[in-house]
Amino acid sequence: MTLPIQHPLRALTAAALAVVMVIVPATAGADTKSEREEVQRKRAAVAAQVDALQASDAEVEAALATLDANVSAQTAALADAERKAAEADAALAAATAEVEAKQAEIAELNTAVKDVAIAAYVRPPESSSVIDSLASETIGEAELKKSLLEAKSSSQLDVLDLLERAREDLETARSNAAAAAEAAESNRQAVDTKLAEVSQARDQQQKVVADVQARLDQRLGEAASLAALDEELGAKYAAEQKAIAAAAAKAAASAPAAPSSSSGGGSTTISITGSGSIVSVRGIQVHQSIASQTASLLSAAESAGISLSGGGYRSSAGQIATRRNNCGTSNYAIYQMPASQCSPPTARPGTSMHERGLAIDFTYQGRIINSRSSPAFQWMAANASSYGFYNLPSEPWHWSVNGR
Repeated sequence: MTLPIQHPLRALTAAALAVVMVIVPATAGADTKSEREEVQRKRAAVAAQVDALQASDAEVEAALATLDANVSAQTAALADAERKAAEADAALAAATAEVEAKQAEIAELNTAVKDVAIAAYVRPPESSSVIDSLASETIGEAELKKSLLEAKSSSQLDVLDLLERAREDLETARSNAAAAAEAAESNRQAVDTKLAEVSQARDQQQKVVADVQARLDQRLGEAASLAALDEELGAKYAAEQKAIAAAAAKAAASAPAAPSSSSGGGSTTISITGSGSIVSVRGIQVHQSIASQTASLLSAAESAGISLSGGGYRSSAGQIATRRNNCGTSNYAIYQMPASQCSPPTARPGTSMHERGLAIDFTYQGRIINSRSSPAFQWMAANASSYGFYNLPSEPWHWSVNGR
């Protein structure tokens, strides 16, 4: 029988090397990376708490940027974990193959031992000690080895030495395979952890994006209402929302929301309790349900020397026409598409309190109330809630039945 020629001193196999690389303890660099990811997650958790409707533009933009960075970081970490898991699985497969190869090699060497023993018996060497050793009924492996060593020639391999080394290699291969299996399982668990972290990061981003879309509807709807009272301020207000709309569109693209209702993107249309029509109160059009409280507020302000006027109800028809022009002609484009996806960004119809006649942009001495230091704002801040009106903090002029 011819055996494959093998060097008696075997180096670590590729499988063993792979296992060693997989189970090497994390380096300081890896620890630093993990710490950075943890910091990013904590920042995202804080950013996810932003009140998109009440926060300043800068705060909203910062929150969106932080959440986007967190999604990117956690997605990259997941990709890295998946790469390591694939490497660990490959190392396990190689280590398992090494065990199987060693087992096959040992089986072959066991057969070779018998063949050499038989050959030595049939064609004994000249040495009588070898013949006596081989002829013994109780011949042991040690004696057989001695006989074979004395009898070996250029055509005979030292199969017992090879067998001994092969058995040692098998033990090493089995140890490597066990380590590889442990490393593979650890890496699979790491992938599961990273998947959960990516899902959490996307959920946080999705929630804030939905809130920001609602904010855009409110702010852009307000800009459209303002235009009738102060065209310059209305245009300025709309322009200021473009940066936030761009950030929201980018975030929505990286963390798309599930299919929405007819309102779309986290914003909801505003419902009105009770029925009624739009009426005029001292030139301000409001919903009939708030006509009396509006009249009372205007009278009280006038008694205090504050003469107020303003703009209330704004028909949805104009907003629908604007959406058709800026967003598209389909029902989805007009009524559901997030404001940030239109060019320029445009509020969805039915999302503004003005379209329900439940909000008023107040003017004082013929100008929009654009400062909290204004006597009109000071009076409103102290008295408006008594009449059921609440201010949206970012807009001194805007008062509604719910502060939106």
